[in-house]
Amino acid sequence: MADRFYSVIVGERLPSHVTEGAASSAEAIELRVSDTAYASKLRVMIGLRAILHYLQTKETTPIA
Repeated sequence: MADRFYSVIVGERLPSHVTEGAASSAEAIELRVSDTAYASKLRVMIGLRAILHYLQTKETTPIA
């Protein structure tokens, strides 16, 4: 199984706005999930929550 790539244009909120593969816009948030992690949906969701928590608590300036 290959790694999975997901992207969403900045500002979009709905699952229907998420695409698999490369973004078509320069203003995109992209995520790569390794094939070994992808085998477990729960592990991926826990990892995403950890990233979200990190951004909320550790990032104090715009990400550049």
